[in-house]
This record gives sequence, structure tokens and C-alpha cells, in this order.
Amino acid sequence: MSILTEIVDGSLVVTLNRPEARNALNGEVGQGLADALARAEGDAGIRSVVLTGAGDRTFCAGLDLKALSRGENLAPVMQALDGLRDFRKPLLAAVNGSCLGGGFEIMMHCDLVVAAAGTNFGLPEVKRGLLAAGGGTRLPLRLPIARALELALTGDPIPAEQALDWGLVNRVVPRDELLPATLELAGRVNANAPLALAATKRLLRGELGDDAAAMKTALASMADLMASEDAQEGGRAFAEKRPPVWKGR
Repeated sequence: MSILTEIVDGSLVVTLNRPEARNALNGEVGQGLADALARAEGDAGIRSVVLTGAGDRTFCAGLDLKALSRGENLAPVMQALDGLRDFRKPLLAAVNGSCLGGGFEIMMHCDLVVAAAGTNFGLPEVKRGLLAAGGGTRLPLRLPIARALELALTGDPIPAEQALDWGLVNRVVPRDELLPATLELAGRVNANAPLALAATKRLLRGELGDDAAAMKTALASMADLMASEDAQEGGRAFAEKRPPVWKGR
């Protein structure tokens, strides 16, 4: 299964389970993630969700470019990212490896982030002719604009320790302590009143601006880009392990 779930002390641990593909986001993963979020929303016994990735190399490599180059339907991925934005319960990320592209965007939708030492974070979409639509609208709300633009325009990753310094993550821990540390933090959150948590999250997220409108605009732009020749070329070049040849159309 591409998504694994387990309830631990009131937290639903959701694992992206495609280690052979660096936990990249395809339609099956998107649908599984959306289903897990719906389950958590509908179960009063689940107080929070912890997202992590299988293996120790990659949290999530982002959009599955090989699936994109094959013309697979990736709409469920964008729908899952939309669901993360609207998720009402506390959402934590246990970043076990490289956190890139769509994985980085998933991380930015999380309320609290714990990262394993040695991991890295980045938005490489521009290197593939794509746009960080799923969560890129949050980037300038989480970082000073100069740092946000550096990440988004270069496509270059930063190490976990730098992400901590910049305020993108809450803490960095040794790899073997990652899930216990994240669950310990989740437990402290879970101990609080559910309605108060939901109201507090709405309040703080609401102060970040009109994220829904920005997301709508970004998703429309992403749909246009995914239909472009450059987007197809980016996926083919990635699959064929060669530099892309951009045409600007």
C-alpha cells in the first residue's frame, strides 16, 4: 500500500510508503492521503495527525515526474494538498529524509515540524518547468521574502539546521529519535481541549492572510503549466537522466 496508517496514543501516524520512488506523490498516494485525512477528521478519538515517510532517505521527493511524463492523472495530489490546507486538527510532520517539492509543500501545511538531523528542504519545481502551487503560496508567509525567493527561484535545497534557523521547522533531532520526539510533541498537543485547539489553529492560520484565494490562483497556474510542453519535457528529462531543453511554451 502506498499509504500506511497507525493510531498511536491518539495520533494517526500516516506514512508515505513508496520508498522505491523516494515517496514521490502520484495519484494513488494523493488519494490515500486524502482518505487518511478524512478518517482523522471523522474520528473524535484521533486528536492529531503525524505525517512521515517510509525509509530513511526521503520524506517525500515531491510530484512523481515519471508519472507526469506518462500522462497519469495527478489531480488527487493537488486535492490532497488542498485537504491539508483545510485540515482542522493539529498536523505534525516527522521529516525523516529529503523534503523536496511537493514534500516541502506538505511540510509547510503542517502546524509543527520535527526533522531528523542530516535532512534537507527545497522547492526544485523551477528546475523541471513547474510551479510550487500546492503550498508555495505559504512560503512568503513563513519566511522573509528574500529567503522565500531564494528557495523558490534557485530550486536549491537547504539543510535541516538552516531550516531550523530560518524558522521552517520546530526542532531537529537525531534520526533514531525522530518519531518518538514527534509523538511526544503530539502528545502534549493532544492533552489540550480539541475545540480550543481547532479554534486556536483557525485563529492563527487566519492571521496569515487569504491563503485560500492565493491557493486557488496557484492551482489554476499549475494546471496551465502541467499542460505545457516544458512541463512534459521536465518530466521526460528527469526520467531519462538528462538536462531539460526548455522551449518556453
